[in-house]
Amino acid sequence: MEEYKLTLGIEPTDDYKKAKQDLIQAMRSIQKLSPQQQQMLAEELFGAANVMVLSQILRQYLR
Repeated sequence: MEEYKLTLGIEPTDDYKKAKQDLIQAMRSIQKLSPQQQQMLAEELFGAANVMVLSQILRQYLR
């Protein structure tokens, strides 16, 4: 069980607030990953082809 840790906390009962809190936590977790891990996660979630297309689009618009 070294991959997990116990935590205590509270969470909102409102579904919107809970989803917002979860999204913020996910963004924080993703920021802690190395660029390679972020790429791997994106490919697992969205598929390698979609990630490549999205990367190209972002490069074009962020220049």
